[in-house]
Amino acid sequence: MLRSCSAALLLAILPLTAEAQTTETELRSAEEQLARALTAKDAATLEALLADDFVLRGAPDVARAAWLKNALTMCWGDRFEVADFVVARQATDLAVVSLVLTTHQDPLTCEAATIRSLLTDVWVREDAEWRLAVRHSGPASPALTAQFDKAAPPPPRWERTGELSLVSTGGNTSTQTIGAGATFIWRPGQWTTRGRTAYVRSSSQDALTAESLVAELRQARVLSPRADLFGRAEYLVDRFAGIDHRTTIDAGIGWLLLDDGRRSLKIDSSLGVTQEARLRGDDQTFASASGTGYFKWQITPAAAFIEQLAVSTDIAEPGNWRMQNGASLTVTVTRILSARLGHELKRTNRPVPGFGRTDTTLSAALVAKF
Repeated sequence: MLRSCSAALLLAILPLTAEAQTTETELRSAEEQLARALTAKDAATLEALLADDFVLRGAPDVARAAWLKNALTMCWGDRFEVADFVVARQATDLAVVSLVLTTHQDPLTCEAATIRSLLTDVWVREDAEWRLAVRHSGPASPALTAQFDKAAPPPPRWERTGELSLVSTGGNTSTQTIGAGATFIWRPGQWTTRGRTAYVRSSSQDALTAESLVAELRQARVLSPRADLFGRAEYLVDRFAGIDHRTTIDAGIGWLLLDDGRRSLKIDSSLGVTQEARLRGDDQTFASASGTGYFKWQITPAAAFIEQLAVSTDIAEPGNWRMQNGASLTVTVTRILSARLGHELKRTNRPVPGFGRTDTTLSAALVAKF
């Protein structure tokens, strides 16, 4: 009697076990087909495997059409691996699957990389075929850290840098050029104060030939993550270009056009007043309009390229304009020290009498950050 009951129980369990194994095999095959179609950018297979109401859960959610577009345009490499495959829940026509999918290209930059994603997929059976209805993707990290979102820390409250450059020649001609500069940024909440100063002194045969000094203070109030209002004051001495001193006070709005983590682009536009005392000719005082573009490209964690273009003009006499373009490459040497190579181009459309329109400066400097 006992043997008969055991045999009957075994015969009842075997079909259920076989069905579960068949379902698991089907779902694993479906996951591998989906991954293979992703790396091969096989639009037809992707369309067939996704349910009509498919959604990628996130903040915000990504609908079917947007997910398909990303799948076909982003980079995934030419191979994949599926690991830790588990059918977590299963009903007649519904199953929840968990797995780790590994691909070998950064989907955004297309650079070689190992990308591991912990996926939770909800599959539904439609017309005897499994189709993906919901997907959630997260980092394949330890359980504790995977529960939390890791964001970049906010910028520091204080930033301070100083730099020094020196060029000296001897022999038939003795010349020395010294450059020094300093900047600071203070962020007390919604306000940001930025100050900078730079000094260049050139001498030949122990006689001062020219010097320049610039000092700037910018006070800004955040309006949104991309916009701010600012007021600025700048004082300039540039005897290389025949300017005894120049003072500019203006105010305007700044706008962050691009910030993707590696590249950023910001523009400022402002109106103000400029007073310029010249070594020759008449002094000038005029209402001015200015625009500045600031671009930064973080090439690698240790190397950054920065370019800044500033244009200002006399509102009443647009031909009386000034332009300054500076580009620099900074390479981090230690946590504190960096090496910077820079090039600066200045052009004045109506220069001081006896001076040229264009000045250029090539510099190499050590920069300390503290």
